[in-house]
Amino acid sequence: MLAGALSACSGLPFNAQAPRVSVADVEIKSLGLLEQKLDLGLRVANPNDFDLRIEALDFELEVNGRPFATGLSRVSTLVPAASMSVLRVDAIMQSKNLIRQIRTLPADVLKEGVPYRIRGRVKLDRVSDWLPFDHAGTYGSEPKAAKSRAL
Repeated sequence: MLAGALSACSGLPFNAQAPRVSVADVEIKSLGLLEQKLDLGLRVANPNDFDLRIEALDFELEVNGRPFATGLSRVSTLVPAASMSVLRVDAIMQSKNLIRQIRTLPADVLKEGVPYRIRGRVKLDRVSDWLPFDHAGTYGSEPKAAKSRAL
């Protein structure tokens, strides 16, 4: 009963899950001496059986285990039930982070794709609190074809 009362207060159903966020693509918007502005496509997956309206998103992106970029979006986006949407957001990358990446990112890693971690929080229209997210993945890797085996 207590759980039902809490979910009624939050505006989300009791079994609601937070959206999953991953990096879909990265483009350079502008280059500067001290910082660069990026246009990130963030894939937002809604695992629920109801629509989610994201009002804001705040994140930090790490590449190869090091800080890379940060961003904040206040653009309202609807993510339909059991589907994904790509949210375009601006991100700022400090030049010192870019220089560190160039110095430390091994060339063989680039062939396999660049490991990243994105963590942050989303604000939904139906909840007063921000919901955290944390995802690690590889950007730029090609999905490997499944090997077929004879039975």
